[in-house]
Amino acid sequence: MTAPKNDSLPPERELKVGIGALVETRTFDVPDGDAPPWDATTKFAVVGADVDRQDGIAKASGRAKYAYDITFPGLLQAVILRSKIARGKVATIDLEPARGMPGVAAVIGLKDAGKKVRFVGDEIAAVCAPTIDQCRDALERIVVTYEQEPHTVDFLQSSDAPVVDDSGELVDPWSEDGDLDKALAAATVAHTGTYRTEVQTHGSMETHGAVAKWSGDDLDLWMSTQATFGVRGEIAQAMRAADVKCTGVTIHAEFVGGGFGSKFTAGAEGRAVALLARAANAPVKLMLDRYEDHTCAGNRPAALMQFRAGLDQDGVITAWDQRTFGGCGHNGQGGGVAIPDHFLRKAARRKDRMHKDLATDADPGRPMRAPGHPQGFFGAELFLDELAAAAGLDPLVLRQKNDPQAIRQQQYTLGAERFGYAKARADAAANNAQKGVRILRGVGVASARWGNLGNDGRGRDGSGGHSALCRIHQDGSVEARSGAQDIGTGLKTVLAILTAEELGIRAEQVRATAGHTSDPSGPAAGGSTTTPSLAPAIRHAAFLCRQQLASKVADHLGVAATEVVFADGKIGTAAKSLTFADACKLIGPNPLEARGERFPNYKGDPFERGVCGLQFAEVEVDSWTGLVRVVRMLAIQDCGIVLAKKPAESQVLGAMIQGIGFALHEQRIMDRQSGRMLNGDFLRYKVPGAVDIPPMDVIMQSVANGHTNCSAAGLGEAPSCAAAASIANAVFHAASVPLRHLPITPDKVLKALSQRKAK
Repeated sequence: MTAPKNDSLPPERELKVGIGALVETRTFDVPDGDAPPWDATTKFAVVGADVDRQDGIAKASGRAKYAYDITFPGLLQAVILRSKIARGKVATIDLEPARGMPGVAAVIGLKDAGKKVRFVGDEIAAVCAPTIDQCRDALERIVVTYEQEPHTVDFLQSSDAPVVDDSGELVDPWSEDGDLDKALAAATVAHTGTYRTEVQTHGSMETHGAVAKWSGDDLDLWMSTQATFGVRGEIAQAMRAADVKCTGVTIHAEFVGGGFGSKFTAGAEGRAVALLARAANAPVKLMLDRYEDHTCAGNRPAALMQFRAGLDQDGVITAWDQRTFGGCGHNGQGGGVAIPDHFLRKAARRKDRMHKDLATDADPGRPMRAPGHPQGFFGAELFLDELAAAAGLDPLVLRQKNDPQAIRQQQYTLGAERFGYAKARADAAANNAQKGVRILRGVGVASARWGNLGNDGRGRDGSGGHSALCRIHQDGSVEARSGAQDIGTGLKTVLAILTAEELGIRAEQVRATAGHTSDPSGPAAGGSTTTPSLAPAIRHAAFLCRQQLASKVADHLGVAATEVVFADGKIGTAAKSLTFADACKLIGPNPLEARGERFPNYKGDPFERGVCGLQFAEVEVDSWTGLVRVVRMLAIQDCGIVLAKKPAESQVLGAMIQGIGFALHEQRIMDRQSGRMLNGDFLRYKVPGAVDIPPMDVIMQSVANGHTNCSAAGLGEAPSCAAAASIANAVFHAASVPLRHLPITPDKVLKALSQRKAK
């Protein structure tokens, strides 16, 4: 690939976009100054290859320093005092006894008398001392009295909750809708079903928290966060509100032990650690323990859904209706449910969205990997399988008949062949037909989708914007830098790969750094925005550095800069060239440096405005014990052009593992009397372990979508939509009865099987 001067590029360019037989030529407006866009014809040396993670060795060896690992001389520990009641007010609070405890350096109140208490675990006060034990002893001396009020922690017990009968069916009548009611009445096959999911906690490897250190009036925070720039602003605002002089906040989050959506905010712990460090005039660490992380740091809300739909004689969905409820915490919002409406293009539907969030006196919901989608896709995809069974259709055929998306149609065929879908279904049916068989088998399929293609981060006035930095040194070393966080998804690897591709070197020759707000700004790691927002910026930065280096090499070799090629670690022409290391010697003592811009997504006719996916699962159901075991899974997923293959596959595998937890194991158990979570640890809150994880196969599809110079698209959310749904569908076909309430635990399986037998 050459390094042309960008002013030679016309504003409109024809690009080959799509995948395989679906590739088409379309026209796009390429912003002046951007790197020449890649398309379906581009040949890559590093992009899409099996490149190891940039930080893999550091993490595996323990050299990676997370917020939990940060320490300083004189570091103090901090702990938060939390409410023991679920609802009410703080009547009185006395902090003075704690201040006199041995070693206590500072005590601060987080709620004054008269303030509301919203859930068990709500923050009341915080202390810091040399040890955790000293902190906990001091908390015991804080005197708090409450005005307690009645509470509820079950969203179906809320005052405005719908009526659900003993079988789990929502019995409130549907409101009338003329056109929809006519379409349902005219359907050849009609069906109705109610579905429910429970609260799922995030369970990140690293809990929430931070280490705070003041230098004069400047604050440094080493924080476990997925929004470095967002929490920087949040902390600065909190210091102003507390009347604490703060001239600058720097966030450090080079290594983050996961987030899944719960770490967008600094939280009470972030604000408290900064105030304690100021009051104590010493560095302070405040990291939540595992129980606090389960109970006070957000969760995926519960959901209740009811669907009704109709098919015509050809198996086309002609009518669809739904009503949904979100089981939120005290904030009463964020429980929305999303469904796979790509199947409903020809269906009559209700004009008004029928959804209600139901508040409880519990920890509030926070975004969790594809908010609302795993819940809604479980219910809707299982409903589709029931609808197919009522019509005598294969579930895969029903989806093929109703899905207009060309890429996913391709995925149905590829996935069915790779998974051996038809044979597996036939073998399972033959197995289950045996008299007295104990182990029942089933196969399920479900779709996935997401829509994020990144953004430029600019304000409405065009100011600001995401950017990234590339720096080439005289010794041949290369840096790629972003201030956005890598929460384990592989951002640093993406930065290295794109820089290496542009400079014609190996990814290992690039040192990528992320997570320090002293570097160029980037988005929060949510909504699958990070890679599609920053990949075009780092590629642009590398492109600008490449132009600078090409000019120096051209002068040295006596050739035109437009003739200079970067490939295989060499720079020059076919006749004469320099190694990359020798070319860098021309730079001089000051490195070449460029800040890449994130241009707006291209105007034109993009091939696809989101990403598509599909997952298959096979399960075994023990009819004696009720235990469900996932035997194998397959995921097919596109994410624009696949930039970093290993991290991309890892994202999908992680979503599949989380889907097993959501489908079969994870459930927050609350004591209705006290309002307290009873299983806030990994002993009683079951997540998938090694024995629960089956063989998993991932097929990544690379699609040139034409949105940016590298056609990146979001990946983190999409595979989370299909995982639990595919497992639930497989259980349905194994048991011959739908299990409509997640998690699918042995008691529910045995009850369903006994009811089926009785019928």
